[in-house]
Amino acid sequence: MAANELCASAITEVESDLARQSESDAVEARRRQEEETHKAEMARLAAEREDTEKQERLKKLEQDRLAIEVAQHELEVRKQELRDAEKLADNNDDNDDNGNDNDDNGNDNEGSASAPEGKMVCHI
Repeated sequence: MAANELCASAITEVESDLARQSESDAVEARRRQEEETHKAEMARLAAEREDTEKQERLKKLEQDRLAIEVAQHELEVRKQELRDAEKLADNNDDNDDNGNDNDDNGNDNEGSASAPEGKMVCHI
């Protein structure tokens, strides 16, 4: 009978050890699953952050591009204004150099040649 009790005791001890091991394995599996879930969440957040930063960089580049276009347009307008002012100044200098403020038909009217009946029309 001692052998039966020894066998029964050994079986009970092995079954108890198996139950503890099974419980320990289940805890370890849950821990690993939580770790994997945490890693996946961290990777998702990192990808979102990277995408947001990329979008912000692209937005900044587009804003810079638009600002440059505006500055270039303003510069072209200023250049044209300067060319026009220089051209006007050159034309005035040419008229002053000739000592002739008359229009093309020899009248001494300052401005247009379309002055009706002796009335002067001046362009300022």
